[in-house]
This record gives sequence, C-alpha cells and structure tokens, in this order.
Amino acid sequence: MNKRIMVGLSGRPTDEIAMRWALDFARPRRLDVELVHVVDETWGDIPAGFRGAARAQAKTELARELAEAVRLEPGLAVQSAVLVGSPTAALAERATGAELLVIGSHALGRFRDYVFSTRAAQIAARAPCSVVVVPERLGSIGRGVVVGVDGSDVSLAAVRFAAEEADRHGETLTVVFCWTAPTPWTAETALIDWPMAPDDSDRLVLAEAVAGLAGQYPDLDLDLRLELGTPPETLARVATGARLLVVGSHGRHGLQRFWLGSVSQVIVLTMPCPVAVIRLVASGPAAG
Repeated sequence: MNKRIMVGLSGRPTDEIAMRWALDFARPRRLDVELVHVVDETWGDIPAGFRGAARAQAKTELARELAEAVRLEPGLAVQSAVLVGSPTAALAERATGAELLVIGSHALGRFRDYVFSTRAAQIAARAPCSVVVVPERLGSIGRGVVVGVDGSDVSLAAVRFAAEEADRHGETLTVVFCWTAPTPWTAETALIDWPMAPDDSDRLVLAEAVAGLAGQYPDLDLDLRLELGTPPETLARVATGARLLVVGSHGRHGLQRFWLGSVSQVIVLTMPCPVAVIRLVASGPAAG
C-alpha cells in the first residue's frame, strides 16, 4: 500500500460529507488524500463538445473541492485527478494500492427499509481495497462503532479496523455475532431437539474476535452481543444511529466479483449509518 486514501466525488451533495469523513480518517494516520472525479462516458455516443464541457466543469468543481480540503486540513498532502470512463471501473482501478476508498451513497430511491445505492454497492464490490460508503441522508454523526463477526479472517480484520476507530473517538465498540434458530421444514425434523439458544461455539467466536484488544486498547469500552436474527437485518438494527458500521467483504472471483457477499451487499443497500466494507488484500493480485 502507498499510504493513500482516495475519495470518489461525483458532483452530488454527498461529496462534502464523504470528503470530510476521509479527511478525518486521514489526519491521525498522516495519509495522502486523493480526490477523484470520473466523467461518466458510459451513456453511449457523447458529442465531442459536450465531452469537453463536462471535463472542464469537473476540473472546476474538483479544484473547488481541493481548495476546501486544503483549508480544512492544511497539514495533509491532498491532490486531485479527473478521470474519464465508467465511474465503477475507473474508481476501482485507481484505488489499487490505496488503504481506503471513500464514496457517497448515491441513493436512487427507497423500497421499504432499503435505500437503492446500487452504484455504491458495485464500487464496493469491484474495489481492490476496503471501502467506506457515506449515506446521502446523513444528518448528524452518530456515536459508537458496530462490527459484525463470523469467525473468518476478514471479520477479524474488520474488528481491528473498528476497534481503532472506536478507540480514536473514545466510543463504545459493539461486536455482534448473529445466530439463527433452526426452522423445522418437515414433520420429521420438527421432532428434533433443535438448539434454541446460542451455545459455547457461538460465544467462542465473539471471544476470539476481541482477543488482544484489551491489551492494545486498554480504555476501549467493549459491548459483546449474541443477537438472534439474520446478519443484515440485525446489524442494520444495532447500527442505527452509530458513527460507523464495519463488515467484512466475502467477495468472489470472476463475474461474481461485481457483487459483495450477501451480508455486506444488503448492508450497503440499507445504509443505517456510514458503512466500512473491509477487504483482505493479498500481497500479489487483488484478493477477491
């Protein structure tokens, strides 16, 4: 990695919120910040005159954002770049080697409790690094950091990320492991004495997830929870009003790489608060 955090800007109201989140994250880590705007040329044939005007406007807007970022954080190295092409592909390619990519939610509409933020989900799925998605409707900064765990290596990485953020802000880290009571689906299985409460193996997942945190962050307040329910719905409920929700990405290879694992996919669509999707990055080619 090259000690760089990248912010994808699009000219939407979320730009300032995403940029401020990124600057706050970069400040204590002394990360370089790169503001990137992609002129979308995926809508078919675009007249040359319009293409030139779009690029010029993007450069003007980005220069304004750059000046604001320097004003807010004069001690950070901030630069900018205008790219052309598919916002999803261009941002993902540019983010190679970055520690983090921060984007706005670009919400398109609502259906029940879901905010359709498909472009944000696609970018988070395609990016080779961890991604933070800041919701468009973020009214105020919440309190506390929530992280979902499942015993995997990527969820342990998510805990480390979440613990550092919670400790930095002096707020509680809530670590959630979700379990679901089995539902009998035949008359025969209904007679089985199914476990209806979390067992020792579930508690072990929580214990292993936070092992070592007390020594590293002696002042960190931990709230360990075994929650009944599916991970997407449970994490969205627990994280409502939080500063940040952190989940691991169980991304896939090939064409399926365009989608996140089921939990992080739904979380990015739900957006109860800013969401960090943590990805393990291999030393060689980008991990899936």
